[in-house]
Amino acid sequence: MYYKKSIEDIFKEFGVNECGLSQEEAATRLEKYGENTLKEEKGVPLWKIILDQFTDPLIYILLAAAVVTFIVGEYIDTGVILAVVLLNAVIGFIQEYKAEKAMEAIRQLAAPKAIVLRDCEENRIDSRYLVPGDTVNLFAGNKVPADIRLFEIVELEIDESMFTGESAPVSKQTHPIEKDNVSIADQKNMAFMGTIITNGRGKGIVINTGETTELGKISEQVKITQKESSPLQKRLVDFSQKVGLLSIGLALLVFFVGILLGHSLIEMTLFAISMAVAVIPEGLPVVITITMAIGLKRMANRNAIIRKLIAVETLGSCNYICSDKTGTITKNMMTVTMLYAGGKKYEVKGTGYEPKGEILHNGKKVEADESLKNLLRIGLLCNSSDLYEENGEWKIEGDPTEGALIVAAHKNGLNVEKQEYKYEFIDEVPFSSHRQYMATLQKKDDKCTIFVKGAPEKLLNFSNNSENRELLDQYSHMAESGLRVLGFGLKELEGECTDDIDLEYEATHDLKFIGFQGIIDPPRESATKAIEDTKKAGIKTVMITGDHKITATAIAKQIGIFKEGDIAITGSELDEKGEKFLKENAEKISVYARVSPNHKLKIVEALQDRGNIIAVTGDGVNDAPALKKGNIGVAMGKIGTDVAREASDMILKDDNFATIFQAVKEGRIIYENIQKVIFFLLGTGFGFGFLIVLALLFNLPLPFLATQVLWINLVTNGLQDVALAFEPGEKGVEKKPPRDPQETIINKFILKRLILVGAVITAGSLFIYWYYLNQDVSLDYARTAAFNTVVFFQFFHVLNARSFNKSVFKMNHLANPFLLISLVLALIAQIAVINLEPLQLLFHTTQIDLTAWLYTILTGSTIIAVIEIDKAVRKD
Repeated sequence: MYYKKSIEDIFKEFGVNECGLSQEEAATRLEKYGENTLKEEKGVPLWKIILDQFTDPLIYILLAAAVVTFIVGEYIDTGVILAVVLLNAVIGFIQEYKAEKAMEAIRQLAAPKAIVLRDCEENRIDSRYLVPGDTVNLFAGNKVPADIRLFEIVELEIDESMFTGESAPVSKQTHPIEKDNVSIADQKNMAFMGTIITNGRGKGIVINTGETTELGKISEQVKITQKESSPLQKRLVDFSQKVGLLSIGLALLVFFVGILLGHSLIEMTLFAISMAVAVIPEGLPVVITITMAIGLKRMANRNAIIRKLIAVETLGSCNYICSDKTGTITKNMMTVTMLYAGGKKYEVKGTGYEPKGEILHNGKKVEADESLKNLLRIGLLCNSSDLYEENGEWKIEGDPTEGALIVAAHKNGLNVEKQEYKYEFIDEVPFSSHRQYMATLQKKDDKCTIFVKGAPEKLLNFSNNSENRELLDQYSHMAESGLRVLGFGLKELEGECTDDIDLEYEATHDLKFIGFQGIIDPPRESATKAIEDTKKAGIKTVMITGDHKITATAIAKQIGIFKEGDIAITGSELDEKGEKFLKENAEKISVYARVSPNHKLKIVEALQDRGNIIAVTGDGVNDAPALKKGNIGVAMGKIGTDVAREASDMILKDDNFATIFQAVKEGRIIYENIQKVIFFLLGTGFGFGFLIVLALLFNLPLPFLATQVLWINLVTNGLQDVALAFEPGEKGVEKKPPRDPQETIINKFILKRLILVGAVITAGSLFIYWYYLNQDVSLDYARTAAFNTVVFFQFFHVLNARSFNKSVFKMNHLANPFLLISLVLALIAQIAVINLEPLQLLFHTTQIDLTAWLYTILTGSTIIAVIEIDKAVRKD
């Protein structure tokens, strides 16, 4: 019961001091206690994964066909059909296994980090390497990485609802609790693995890791990930069911019509089976999985990690992006470029976090006077972040804005390591969106000083400065140039310097205002280009930020979000105007500034109420509601909190706005490729179906046997439809308007072309079949010729399927080498099935002469001519 023990006893028990563990001791304990992870949930049993591969409606029909062929004594056909079903199951099993591995990789990518003190130095490590006795720093927005006994806190609040069911965050303390059997909810000096830090910061000792944590004890009851079907998956299931019902209906129709026309029961049973098999695109379940997997891999390569499959389809319909500014549109490399103190304006040279640069006044380097030194000193000491160098690169541990203040101070020689600036930290009031300021109480030479930084208007209200009007004008001028402006003040106290001082009161009364620091986070060059591209794609981008309205508007104008006639508005203005105003003007507003999380949620809702499909970006705890509400929640992978990432559908590994646009583009390509695959497969299926019905009506022998249909649908088709999944996307796909989310996979345009393709395949194949039936050749010869004709129709049809609008003769056929390889392999397979005796026996084929080969190839090529005419007519 660690909550009962004092901090001294905890340190003693775990053999640790204020410097934390040594790296050697940590490694030893890791060997002893194991990694700080929970046991993996039991996977789906192997037998169930295998069984799942046979639960598609299309597979049911094939299994039924196998049963019927077995009953009528066509054992070879039975074997071939079952082999095809088994092959489909094996491929599906492999793809499902790969998908699980991919998701595991994504979970590892998004694995929480921990800031731990070892050998007196802070290190950011994967939380799984934490061990009992580690000293860990906790910050708002992150998850608690282990069970921790707290010994230092600053307004620390933690959401423990996953354990207690209470939605209100718990305020923490550090004192021992002198009670027995205290519930988790009342262990106020403890922080538990998996809970979410909502406010403040803290420090504590790890007392339990992995399975020994409270979360570990109930891990069987905790569901970390939920699987869900996307609308696309649901549509595909519905599509499969409808195709299955259609095939069964046509098969039954053919069967009964044939019986009425006097055909034998066995002959019509084979007819019906062939009909059902002909219409079913057997390879569709596999190729859809492959298409999705390829698309997700492409997105991952472009730094977009898809957490939920629903996002893949939704991306293609997205027409609005509600984006943060900092780190997404901008570089998140805050830099102080302007200072104002003592009535003088200063320019700061140098960008980024490297502490190199000069401070100029009127273009000349100057020595800092007392006012300027005070301004920089406040920025250095009223600060919770650190500047450090790692592998030759300067980095910030903490808030980028605070990091910029440290860098500015260093540029003028101010450094906390120098005796002149060594203060003893006494207390602090941390920054919050409610307060809009931060204050620290510092002691030096028995003198107590309060340093305050925050929103300029707030600090000016705290002071009695007679020059407030002039200062406000200066503040506005700096903000209009796109700078984020912070105000700085100080207050020197009389008397004893202790933590009993009411710091919040003293910081907000009679403050001496010192000046401003103007900070800019320069826009990413790629974001400016991406915003231009999103406009061409029919997607509007709006900026939602906590920055000042003037600053936000200046940046928005610079990168092309804000244009003449648009509206920029603040959160307080939204409150004054009311929800009705927001709903009526949501599509006219381009910049939302100084907004709260509640405002962000209302903005998203207002846009959705007008039928828009919204992508929402965010990185903080407060962004989680809006991320969940948006059609696509996009979290930052580098600076984002664990809370934001878990609420999101997609994670940006590089925190770059341009990556969102690339993901939207890739989402459109995935959807189009799925449409192309279905168009290709169903085109042949329609042709098969029409041909079999006409053969029956014309009283012709069955043109194909079930095994021949399977060969075409799975072996030759199966190579080419998979190759279509690798299509790189057509030029200009990003310039098309967003797809209507209500649009079906087979829209009216595709349906009309499917009928046209089916008619051409039917006419050509029937002509070849009829022609050879009237020659002095066997029935197997005529069937083989018709069989070969359909195969070559497929070879040419797949070239048509690469684009619904672009001419085959204008395509770059080297852009998809997989398709060329698949055609070569399919051709080799087709030659083999016609000429090799074992395959002839299995598929009821026979050799045909060179003339027959020529006729079938020329007939198959007519599909190119017909679709080229259709493309030209529709283009006009």
